[in-house]
Amino acid sequence: MRCFLLVYCLLFFIGPNWGQSTNLAIGQWRTHLPYQAGPFVTQSPTNIYFSTAESILIIDKEEQSIDFLDKVDGLSSTGIKILQYHEPTQILVVIYENSAIDLVYNNGQISTLNQIPNFTNFVGEKSIEEVYIDSDSTILLAANYGLSRFNLNREEFIWTTFTGVPVNNVATWQDQFFLATDEGLYRLPQSSNSPEDFSAWDLLDQEDGFPSLYGSKAIGVFENQLYANLDDNLYVYDGTQLNQIETAPSNMDLAYLLPRGDYLLIGYQCRGGCQGEVRYLSQDGQIRPISSSCVGIPTSIEIDQQGRVWFGDLFRNFRVLSSITSDFCDYLNFNSPYSTENKEIAIYNNEVWLASGGISENFTYRFIDHGVASLIDGQWSIYNRNNNDVFKGPDLSTTDDDLFDFITVAVHPANGKVYAGSFFEGLVEIDGDQFTYYNDENSSLGNAVGDSKRTRVSGLAFDDDNNLWISNHTADSPVSVFTRDGIWKNFKPSCNVGEIHQIDVDGSGYKWMASNSSNVGVIVFDEGDFDDPADDRCRIFTSNNSELPTNQTNCLVADLEGDIWVGTSEGIIIFECGNSAFEAACRGTSRIFNEGGFNEALLNTEDIQTIAVDGANRKWVGSKNGVFVLSADGEEEIAHFTSSNSPLLNDNIIDIAINDLNGEVFIGTDDGLISYRSDATRGERVHSDNVRVFPNPVRPDYQGPIAINGLARDANVKITDISGRLVFETTANGGQAIWEGTDYTGRRVATGIYMVYSADNPRTAGFNQPSSAVAKIVFIK
Repeated sequence: MRCFLLVYCLLFFIGPNWGQSTNLAIGQWRTHLPYQAGPFVTQSPTNIYFSTAESILIIDKEEQSIDFLDKVDGLSSTGIKILQYHEPTQILVVIYENSAIDLVYNNGQISTLNQIPNFTNFVGEKSIEEVYIDSDSTILLAANYGLSRFNLNREEFIWTTFTGVPVNNVATWQDQFFLATDEGLYRLPQSSNSPEDFSAWDLLDQEDGFPSLYGSKAIGVFENQLYANLDDNLYVYDGTQLNQIETAPSNMDLAYLLPRGDYLLIGYQCRGGCQGEVRYLSQDGQIRPISSSCVGIPTSIEIDQQGRVWFGDLFRNFRVLSSITSDFCDYLNFNSPYSTENKEIAIYNNEVWLASGGISENFTYRFIDHGVASLIDGQWSIYNRNNNDVFKGPDLSTTDDDLFDFITVAVHPANGKVYAGSFFEGLVEIDGDQFTYYNDENSSLGNAVGDSKRTRVSGLAFDDDNNLWISNHTADSPVSVFTRDGIWKNFKPSCNVGEIHQIDVDGSGYKWMASNSSNVGVIVFDEGDFDDPADDRCRIFTSNNSELPTNQTNCLVADLEGDIWVGTSEGIIIFECGNSAFEAACRGTSRIFNEGGFNEALLNTEDIQTIAVDGANRKWVGSKNGVFVLSADGEEEIAHFTSSNSPLLNDNIIDIAINDLNGEVFIGTDDGLISYRSDATRGERVHSDNVRVFPNPVRPDYQGPIAINGLARDANVKITDISGRLVFETTANGGQAIWEGTDYTGRRVATGIYMVYSADNPRTAGFNQPSSAVAKIVFIK
């Protein structure tokens, strides 16, 4: 997906339109990844390539347009560590943290190589530290196991030497290989017949004019001389003499030496993560600093044909200097989320809201300050303490009350106001550009028992009357409500359990809450009359008094029938109790599958972390092993998406939310946000006044599903030709029916006009007046 530079002089970029548009076909994926920093940079004659941990950003040097490359486009994984463009073969080499390699060809094809992760003669984690271009067809890979030479044209390893010491860097000079290691510099003639035999390599020591003991991190060849750091001081070697030319700045490590055209770039990184320095050696022999305005923690640098200096940097923002002597740094900004953090997702009226925080598994603070993000009409907006004082808490003179660790978000069903809960310090209401902050001083929220400075908001849910119910973790009165009339009230359920988090409301108006107490699994609470504490009811479900297999309950959700689905560390339990939730007979049930002749409880080996309900009442279940899609009754597994069989970014699923208007499923993973266009939308009890068919007309080059949207829930749908002959019949998935453009025999139908007739499903229509819908489809074969 490509977009163009809007303000050329400032190099200000706008990212792709990632909104919930209908051009995302059913069954397709799209990523929503952060483009806030590019730790590594490389270049081709036409493009600049920046890497983030999850994807690649491509900038066209001439057009100033941008493109993106990630798992949806064919990359094999996330966790990108190094990029290197090999100009002779026009291949972009992508190195991952696990040492897997993708070769991205000029025609868009991608080849994945897993030989290094699968090395059996090297035990332990494999890590590639540097990629060096040594010929028109080969590259050298410096790694913690040694050195590999790889032929790009043949996609094969020529040789590998296991050094027994990590190789930090590699270069070729005067027909020799040079390795930088913590034991010093090693060399070997390129003509050697046994480069894989490390005993054939020579260590440069006192006989060669080098110290007796030293280590080296970086080497580079410039003006036909070898430059290397020895214990962080910079030396030059002409083949006979070694001379020191610079001493490392105080508290700095020399991290890399990069020959770039007329310059040798010298990169220093500060110990402790502070700002680094970059200097350059020019052909006149002088070493000069590059402007500090563009330097954070630089990891790689490129200088293009126009003399612009592009910085790969661990600090936020993409950076570029117009020339190596310029003092003005241009910052490149992209439309994207703030980070990969995504503890909870809420969707309302095509708006996606993200709580970009988190807590540890044992409910302790992580001090994540990424705040809240929204995706509206394709544009991301970020709200956190870096750009909004409300998120700094009441006292701007201290960070002690800043709003860290946002873990829950909900949208008012009637007015669209957004409520975001911080586990560290209260609740924020977002109403357009108006922000209101609630804590223990201006609401019924209380501070945590045992941590009296913290107002922990751990769960949010609206009931059918548009009252906002709040889990107030470990407060003395841990359940609060903010009514539709703006009244605050709290409750102290008789269950006496304060360790509560996720909350939802069932069809009877009962509040169900998951607990992180080792002695409690689920709580159900009914406040009765708001003003009469005597009629409050509370019940605890545990592994002893219910079918819960464990007290470790991670999530719960009410489905379209009002039943409560509870995700535990050992599968799913369903409470189908209706208004009898407080009766002893309500114990929950588990679906039983027969797998290979054995009866097993529903997903009982899975650690369930989130459950979402789509328009067809199907369950989208997020676990530590990907996403399971279950039928409405949970008796059938419809799909299982993992990072191996789909573009899913990571198998550890944090949260799932579904856009009921178009069926787009947003999946939060450990490596960021991705979405998938499903075939179900939310249907009302009667048909919409606006039944849509897309695509329509169906053109000859379209082979995907045809969607009929705006139907009554689970409607019966018949498709006939223009003469009335029945071609196809189906039941809507919620409010949407799918037709593949074939008849009952599976053959593609002929060119013509086809009629869609839809009627209510009596099971879901209730006492409403029967409704129907008619639509036309123009089909061109």
